[in-house]
Amino acid sequence: MKTRILLVMAFLTPLAGWAVDPVPLDVKLGLWETTMTNQMDISSMIPPEVLAKLTPEQRAKMEAAMQGRGGARTNAYKHCVTKDTINEALSSARDNNKAMQCTRTFVTSTGTKLIMHMECTSTSGGMKASSDIQVEAIDRENTKASIVTTTGGGGGRGGNMKMEWTSKWLGADCGDVGQKKN
Repeated sequence: MKTRILLVMAFLTPLAGWAVDPVPLDVKLGLWETTMTNQMDISSMIPPEVLAKLTPEQRAKMEAAMQGRGGARTNAYKHCVTKDTINEALSSARDNNKAMQCTRTFVTSTGTKLIMHMECTSTSGGMKASSDIQVEAIDRENTKASIVTTTGGGGGRGGNMKMEWTSKWLGADCGDVGQKKN
């Protein structure tokens, strides 16, 4: 769910007038298929003082468990982009994340390109994140994008994440994709 919100937010943010005078990306609303690669470096996420206290057996177990969480993963999925999903993404970005305070700066905002920089700090003051987002509308039915995020905080915790994706428009009718199930 959060990935979908992040994707819609980065992909279509200007369509909802999220920032001062952005130019909307010239893309179609409807059913989209996205192929996303998510790469995380979590090697630095465990504080060194925690690692130092572990027995060799505990450390081996922890490293084995963490191996499945890092590296690159590719997923493909379909999603429906509507005015409602855009508003939901914006609502989540603005109001629902009480744990982080973020400052967003649009570097470029045109009908074919969006470049945005974000600086976020946790309200508890322990974690910081810096993200660079680039979205390009190749044409009205195809986009490509990337987000590079670096996190850091107290106790030596932190990591890097890079997401890249391509999206293609499949049609105006979303069918039951994105519909809530009862």
